[in-house]
Amino acid sequence: MKHLAILCLILVLSACSPLQVATPAPTPLAITVTYLPTLQPWVDQLGECASKNPLAALFVLPTNELDQNIQQDEIMLILDPTSEQTAGRYASQVGRDQIVVIVNEANEVSALSAEELRSIFTGLMTSWQEGRIQTIQVWVLPQGDPVRRVFDQVVLQDQLLTSEARLAPDPTAMLEAVSGEVGAIGFLPASYLKSDGSNVSGDVQEVQLEEGVTAALDQPVVAVTQEEPSGIIRSLLVCLQSSTH
Repeated sequence: MKHLAILCLILVLSACSPLQVATPAPTPLAITVTYLPTLQPWVDQLGECASKNPLAALFVLPTNELDQNIQQDEIMLILDPTSEQTAGRYASQVGRDQIVVIVNEANEVSALSAEELRSIFTGLMTSWQEGRIQTIQVWVLPQGDPVRRVFDQVVLQDQLLTSEARLAPDPTAMLEAVSGEVGAIGFLPASYLKSDGSNVSGDVQEVQLEEGVTAALDQPVVAVTQEEPSGIIRSLLVCLQSSTH
């Protein structure tokens, strides 16, 4: 009887105790990032920012043609955006990327004037004037790529690209091409190079250009969203902006 009374007392006390309910873990926000291959280093940095936030889950979608329709919780990274790409959307500049001209490390040419650069890419100048390297091998990115568009506007202006130019599908391929041929010359975003101008894909060096050309090849990188960023998306873009300065 005594044991029964103790058991009843335990049951009564248990019933009076507050019910312990486990709090469910918050669900990460699925964020889609669409971009052209020329901005891969920026997406990598955005991924670093997301890795510090357990509530952010990035789904990256590289593409050769950006869709004009932006969904909710989507970030579209664009270099030198056109008015059509930003119309009716919210555009946040997250930094700038410099388009640079590169040659093989064995090339003794360290600087080019605007006229010399134009002559090379239009085919008027076909051999190097310095060192033992003779034939110039011109490499370009695909037509329609924003880096190519800016480069053509600044360097070629209204002249035609040489018919001897070779096509690199993306900046990584450009690095491989220029590092693999001593007479090669090409261009790509500086974000693909290390701070000392070298890279992990091969031996290339940056060519010094005239101040006006360099300034014109410095372009904004913009994050386009459906509406003004807030919450997790805003924190990621702030992180990206601060990490690229």
